[in-house]
This record gives sequence, structure tokens and C-alpha cells, in this order.
Amino acid sequence: MHEHGPAINLPRLDHVGILVRDLTSAVGHWSDRFGVEAARTVEIPVMGISAVFLNIAGAEVELYTVHNLDVLDTALEEAPAKLDHIALRLPDADGPELGGCAIRGPGRADPIAAPILLGDATHVWTEPPGIDVLLQLIRPSF
Repeated sequence: MHEHGPAINLPRLDHVGILVRDLTSAVGHWSDRFGVEAARTVEIPVMGISAVFLNIAGAEVELYTVHNLDVLDTALEEAPAKLDHIALRLPDADGPELGGCAIRGPGRADPIAAPILLGDATHVWTEPPGIDVLLQLIRPSF
């Protein structure tokens, strides 16, 4: 038993997101260096995003790119890649409050009005005060 209650009620690390300029090359480098394979590939045309999730024991590494080159250049500046976010999967729809937090979509600094529904969960990207790292919060949508 965890001191704050059963571990089942705690958020779990879902994945670490890395924004990359060249998705094919990045996947190749990760695969060659660590011997990992793609667990799944995701295309989200409405958001202009392509992603490959690599199977790493315990959590996944998401390598993703944004097809809008202006957005990509702004986000990456001169770098070929950058650690972009840490994704936490929350145990239920009643997770931490986002009061005082700007929420946004993936790979973009512009705020969005509401969480994004992907599959059976809602997703927001936010930088809560005091946390100082971009978090992707994944909540069940039920």
C-alpha cells in the first residue's frame, strides 16, 4: 500500500514525447541504438501530426513531428529534436484541476479552448505552476 492510498489511484507514466524534425530518421536511430521497435504508429491529419511510439519497458517513447513547417521551426529552432512533454495517464476522469493552467495542443504554444478527445480519453498539454515541465494529461472520457 502506498502512503497516499493504493497505487491504482496514482497517475502512471504513459510516455515521454520527443518532437523531431525527421521522424523516419529518428525512429531509425532509436531502433538501431537500442534495439526497440515501434509499438504503434499514429496519424492525426486534423492536427497535422505523425507519431511513432517505441516499445520501452514500463512506458513508451513517442517520437512525433508536426507537418506545419513554420510551427515545427518555431518549436525546434535549430535543433533536430527536443524533449517535448511527459504524459501521465490519470486513473479516472476526476483528475487534478487545471485552474490557472493554460491548456494547449501538441507541439504548439497556442492555447486551446477544451481538451482534445483521442480514442477513449481526453488529452491536454499544460505547464502547471511549480511543475515547470510540459505535461500531457490523459483522462478517461467516461
